[in-house]
Amino acid sequence: MSRVELVLPAGDELCLRAAVKNGADAVYLGLSRFNARMMAENFNEKNIFSAVNYCHERGVKVYVAFNTLVKNKELEDYFKLINVAHSAGADAIIIQDPCFIPLLRQNFPDLKIHLSTQATTTNSYSIPKDIDRVILARELRYEEIKAISQKFPTEVFVHGALCFSYSGQCLFSSIAGGRSGNRGFCAQPCRKKYNNKYPLSTMDLCLLPKLPEIIEAGVAALKVEGRLRGPLYVATVARIYRKYIDAYYRGKFSIEKKDIEDLMVVFNRGFTTGFAFNDNVVDSKRPMNRGLFLGTLKDGRLKLRADLKVGDGVAIWIDDDVRGYKVEKILKDGAEVGQAFAGDEVEIGARGASDGSPVYKTSSVDIKLELGDEIKPVVPSVRRRKITLPSFQVVGNNSRIMIFAKTYASEMAIAADRAGADVVYYDVLKEDCGRVKDSMRKSRFFVYTPRILSDKQVIEIAEKISQIKPQGVLVGNRGLLPFLKGVEIHLDYSFNCFNDVDLNCYPGIPIISPELNFRETISLKNKRFIVMVHGDIILMTSRQKLKVRELVDESGRRFRVRSNHGVTEILNSKQLGLFNKARDYLRAGIKYFYIDVEKDVDKFVRIYRKILNFEPFDDRKIRKGYTTGHFSRGVL
Repeated sequence: MSRVELVLPAGDELCLRAAVKNGADAVYLGLSRFNARMMAENFNEKNIFSAVNYCHERGVKVYVAFNTLVKNKELEDYFKLINVAHSAGADAIIIQDPCFIPLLRQNFPDLKIHLSTQATTTNSYSIPKDIDRVILARELRYEEIKAISQKFPTEVFVHGALCFSYSGQCLFSSIAGGRSGNRGFCAQPCRKKYNNKYPLSTMDLCLLPKLPEIIEAGVAALKVEGRLRGPLYVATVARIYRKYIDAYYRGKFSIEKKDIEDLMVVFNRGFTTGFAFNDNVVDSKRPMNRGLFLGTLKDGRLKLRADLKVGDGVAIWIDDDVRGYKVEKILKDGAEVGQAFAGDEVEIGARGASDGSPVYKTSSVDIKLELGDEIKPVVPSVRRRKITLPSFQVVGNNSRIMIFAKTYASEMAIAADRAGADVVYYDVLKEDCGRVKDSMRKSRFFVYTPRILSDKQVIEIAEKISQIKPQGVLVGNRGLLPFLKGVEIHLDYSFNCFNDVDLNCYPGIPIISPELNFRETISLKNKRFIVMVHGDIILMTSRQKLKVRELVDESGRRFRVRSNHGVTEILNSKQLGLFNKARDYLRAGIKYFYIDVEKDVDKFVRIYRKILNFEPFDDRKIRKGYTTGHFSRGVL
């Protein structure tokens, strides 16, 4: 078995030097566009050549991230930038959209392709055959990681920040804030306050104690998150994980307390071993770096839980305020000392903090930043390459106008049918699914499936579909696609269909991504897709359970929370309601319209039927309280 690879983040040149110097086998980085960390400094079309050369001279591989969704008008620039990375000698690229794989193989046959965690890979059936490595969703159980790693080369995150939502399935920042996580501009709504706490704020992943199990699961690579973190963080994490990976292979794996403490000092929001080993990854106290806990103040004194030196940085948490400073004096038994140890009672200057205030060490004079040599400039030389992209022909939709209604209870499904929905979607896992199918009079009956599926669930749902024999399936997870033969397929917007490549890649008819605005949507050459015009937009899909029914942010917006077959869904604070604007899509040749509401589905089917028939309808009053989503604004 090959030795596992340690992959470190390089958000800029200093971080790259830190990673290489301290033991990375590979680094991953982004260029000026199309990477999921656009707010990092990143690299450009010139210094990427120097960076790759620097790494290769030291035996380190370079993976370049192109892991965002791409609009139609950007496709040419996207592939041109990949040519820059390829020309620079990148060892692999990381992509979000699996539909790009055939085009990449055609244009760059020798370039290795890694499928990003942004692709939400939760089962082996959703992994494209022609992929070199898959970066698994961070929500997988250990047994799931192990099973998939026996079949495919896998990469798993072992350290750093976690997302509350499955990566690639988060629209919160986009819909509620106008900055798309799928486009590299996440505004981190999971770190905001809701219900006067931080219920979506995840702890930081730390799988150092679990390294033997993770390596023995057969994974190809261990990945550290942190392209927005500094070089000291990168250097420290690299050094410590390198140390214990090597120790494992020597048969001497035993973690020293100081190494865990150093990891905590450089950055942590509390450590968790993640969903691979437990069920809770959130800490609602505060969404910020804690550092290493030193103890709580009592009468201006601090009984140390860890060692402290003059020059170390500390932070005192006082209610909602955090006061950080460098320790200039330590008093022990009234005498000034340069260092104190765990168990000592000291005074360090309480800064007005009251009894019970926690104190953390946030920097250490003992943690040194070791950087490798400076990166020498290399003259860039981009290969002249004819990039062949498909020439998409206009595919019109000659169908009649159709309304597709997602329903959540049998009475709503029947009501949608009686109101004239063309297709009724119903939950495949509902016990009464077969009876609801038999009750349809006018509508075609489709089942819909969960967005998140394990290998076992894929097989179970595929079998259930074959038993129910619906007229079609609204598919939520691409792992089901190989099992659906002889049945009409629609795709949930969890597929993130964003461009004509996607529309000509997947079987069936997709609900187009709600992140595209009106102009971007109608510019798609293939018009055979469904557009969402009304209902609840799912902002987050998470494995984390929440005990509340709604989240109220500091501006008073209310986001409903629901549980869906063990998965938590957070819905937008306002339902989408395009009403008469839906006619604009119709005028552009789009004929399929999607409604997703839990109640009054028959009412909205009738309203939109009237609107789409161009019957007189004044929507000025009814549209109050609704949002038009990205219809006008879109995302960057």
